[in-house]
Amino acid sequence: MKKLLCGTLMLLMMLLAACAPRIYGVPQERWETMSEQERVAAMEAYKARQEVLRQQREKQARLRAMEREAQLAREAEEARQRQLRVDAIYRGKGLYGDLLRITLKGGMLQFRGDHKNFHPVSFKIAAEEMKDVEIVSVRGIKTHMTVYYDGSNLLLDETPNSHRSTALRLPYEDTWETGTTYPERFAKGPLEMRGVDVTVRIVGEPPREPHARRHRQHAVAKPPIHTPQKPTVIVIEEPQRHPEPGVTVREHRPQAWKPDITVSKPQPAADQHGKIIAHRPRKNDVVPIPPARIKVVFRKGHFMVKKRSYPLVPQAIELQDGQVRNLVMRGHDANLKIQLSYRGGELLINDVPGDGRTATRVDFIPGWKNGQQYAIEASGNRLLKNLDILIVSQ
Repeated sequence: MKKLLCGTLMLLMMLLAACAPRIYGVPQERWETMSEQERVAAMEAYKARQEVLRQQREKQARLRAMEREAQLAREAEEARQRQLRVDAIYRGKGLYGDLLRITLKGGMLQFRGDHKNFHPVSFKIAAEEMKDVEIVSVRGIKTHMTVYYDGSNLLLDETPNSHRSTALRLPYEDTWETGTTYPERFAKGPLEMRGVDVTVRIVGEPPREPHARRHRQHAVAKPPIHTPQKPTVIVIEEPQRHPEPGVTVREHRPQAWKPDITVSKPQPAADQHGKIIAHRPRKNDVVPIPPARIKVVFRKGHFMVKKRSYPLVPQAIELQDGQVRNLVMRGHDANLKIQLSYRGGELLINDVPGDGRTATRVDFIPGWKNGQQYAIEASGNRLLKNLDILIVSQ
């Protein structure tokens, strides 16, 4: 208690001293006792200090202005280059998948604070383009919806210049080639989408060359005639504390198939952290090379924030070999920042960025070429649960 009182008294004394009147930086009491020469010296020293401070303020202001101008110039150049790319896509110079046609119909949108039915609307959007689409209610009231397509994700009813996205997010799918309809979609954007049917279709004819596509089409592997099988689905469970493996492999067969021969596959070994241990190849085996670029699609699942579970919004992210990227898992009422890294054919998903000891590790398998689905029961820190992800080599 005494220490608290002493500290309070010292703070009050400092405040009173700071508030005491000063003349050319000298307390008034001392100024009155100074001689004329001392006062002149104090005035000159005060003016010299003020001049130095003025020059420093002017220099800092000039530097801030130069930085602001340089930043504006960079943003203007980036916007110009982006607009050139968008214009080229509309002229047919882009890759297949760069230009989409979107159709919105059914459901309700918010017009001037009230939800109303609207006339169906269809429009095109190019990769890296953000545009405002005019929407008219059945009673003739007009509003605008902001739409953004980054080449991998389509965002409908986005809030521009906002740190928190409330838009409807649709990750790229191969089915967009023939058209995909997402029925009765909801979002908490500015127009508060309710039960709207969204149709997405790629504009243009599909090319024959894979390099002409923005996203390479994933071939569907056909089963052998005598031993038909579906691709193996690997289920990664939470790593155990004891040395028992935490990874199980389940092989599923469609009920409609009735193979004459039953083929059993050995289960891959796993260490105590749930990491799959690849079998040593034999002399005549061809060892597959991990891809230099992959795409990870988070289809569904939940994440934990303050001990509450939220369903995540589907989204996709691309990674190059040796790259580490942060990803914000978005829900309707909360967000969770995670970290993904890819190096040498190993994907690490960190639910706590920077903590690699509890990361979920997924090793490369040849199935990534056609798209491999993974079901992850829980991440290392149990912040991600019941994940359904797809990994595709690019």
